Amino acid sequence: MSPAPRAAALLDRWRALPEEPRGVALAAALAALVFLPWLGAAGLWDPWEPHYAEVARQMIVRDDFVHPYWESAYFFSKPVLLMWLSALGLLAVGAQGHALPPGADPTPPTPSGLSAFTEWAVRLPVALLAVVACALVFVAVKRLVSRRAGYLAAGVLATSPFYFLMARQAITDMPFVALLTSGAMCFAVALWDEGAHRSAWAYAGYAFLAFATLAKGLLGFGLAGAAFLAWFALTGEWRLLARVRLWERVRGVPLPLGPALFLAIAAPWYVALSLFAGVDDEGKGFAYRFFIHDHLKRLGEGVHTTTPGGTFDYFVQELGFGLFPWVAALPGALGELARVRLRRRTRRDDLVLFAGLWAVLAYVLMSLSATKFHHYIFPAVPALAILCAVFLDRLLDEGLEAHLGALVLGLAAFAVVGHSLWETPKALPDLYVYNYDRPYPEAELAALHPGHRFGPFLFSLGPRPVFSALFAAGGVFLAAAWLWRSRRAAVAALSGVALAFALYVSWYHWRELSPHWTQRQIFRTYLAGRGSPDEPIVAYFMNWRGETFYSRNLVRQVANDVRMKEVAARPGRKWVIVERARYGALEKAVGPGARLRIADRSSDKFFLVSLEGS
Repeated sequence: MSPAPRAAALLDRWRALPEEPRGVALAAALAALVFLPWLGAAGLWDPWEPHYAEVARQMIVRDDFVHPYWESAYFFSKPVLLMWLSALGLLAVGAQGHALPPGADPTPPTPSGLSAFTEWAVRLPVALLAVVACALVFVAVKRLVSRRAGYLAAGVLATSPFYFLMARQAITDMPFVALLTSGAMCFAVALWDEGAHRSAWAYAGYAFLAFATLAKGLLGFGLAGAAFLAWFALTGEWRLLARVRLWERVRGVPLPLGPALFLAIAAPWYVALSLFAGVDDEGKGFAYRFFIHDHLKRLGEGVHTTTPGGTFDYFVQELGFGLFPWVAALPGALGELARVRLRRRTRRDDLVLFAGLWAVLAYVLMSLSATKFHHYIFPAVPALAILCAVFLDRLLDEGLEAHLGALVLGLAAFAVVGHSLWETPKALPDLYVYNYDRPYPEAELAALHPGHRFGPFLFSLGPRPVFSALFAAGGVFLAAAWLWRSRRAAVAALSGVALAFALYVSWYHWRELSPHWTQRQIFRTYLAGRGSPDEPIVAYFMNWRGETFYSRNLVRQVANDVRMKEVAARPGRKWVIVERARYGALEKAVGPGARLRIADRSSDKFFLVSLEGS
């Protein structure tokens, strides 16, 4: 069969598919287009990605998938789901390394070669969960609002910087939010779609929230549960609780089958760890460390944060950056809540009210928390994406002039957030990194994209030239759409800017930034440059986690100048990873007789140094 008839046959098969599966496929394809290309092209970002990946690797080498372990002690700060997913990926590509006998001294260290697929293996399960959530958002919004709104909701979510950047990070937040969103959408269909197979959707919701609980802890079910509880309290529709299968009659006997399914998935690991007698590197058992220290004390005392304090506006800024350019629809999205009439609700109103409660509760809880990181507001993003889509769907029905106030505020938000991103592109990696004082590779990016305000600058793929072109084009197209009174042109312009921005940042800019937040290249240089496996590698005053994962836990941690001088005095060549700011201290520690040579300066944070004693 020639190409043309083959293509026509495929198109006919596509058209023969039911409408909803086609929509699911398109929503998933868009999300995959943004999240998956070059997913493994960058090393794991310090400190969270390699930290959790090393815990996953230790599960394999210790043959213990129940009790998470890190370096030389148990690890109780995070639940287990991400580590299980990463361990499966590492097993699939053979990147787990080898186990050492308990108490063995790794002398000399011989880290295994790094698999070309290591980062793919660790990140792919996270990205796939993000794709699934986008598809289920399409299904729920399509059924409860409209097919057009479903496509818009999936598109807004997939092209929001918070979401597509988190989809590329193997940290606990995307599995939590993706599974939370998937569960919430399943319950929304079970509650408000009159034609749905309610039992199947409700049980799917319990399963998704159970896995979300294994991904992040109590918020895995608590946030969605609180939003649904608030919805029931506001509407008084308690009779609809039967639709979420809290109780199911089996041969006339009422049984809590839904909660039982949730507990069967979520509870065993927590029970096993709570009964476990092991302690972490601070001497804390699991129950205290996880539930008291990492839940209650983070919320009430701020026991661990790189940004202490923070007032109500802390997350306003991060939502602006994390939802750009969809901030242009945010005023109208919030206005959708004002249209809800409790006594004359439609299915659309039910979803809007639930999404609004979800976003508000997430914002209030995270704003009141004493511990704050920029990404703590991430759980509100899917709810706001749904509200933005519902507003844009209404805008396409009613026209621009019916929403003049919301559009003026939206254009103002587009302008000020876009200008701030142009001035501080560092805001994008700050959405998901740990330390916001870590240097941004401004000089290194400038070297990659030489040019000035004119000339080569105009054709550079550096962040500011690209941002300038995208934001200016978006503003022009939005203004033109208003002049022509074209609602379709306005939504198309905003969607075009969002997709172009997402593809540029996700495919290109993220890869440019990555060498400065990962130690992968440093270890590649070490493995290529060492003369034999007898040449050890040392981390001098380091605690960035990447050195542990990429050495397969064989790096020698040295946090004492006397000890460093002893290492330097040993015969033969050694290798040292050191923060650039501490290189001078390293020179003093090893003494004037030692010979230091910087072998890798690809990161703006670290040096790899070869060291030979006198």
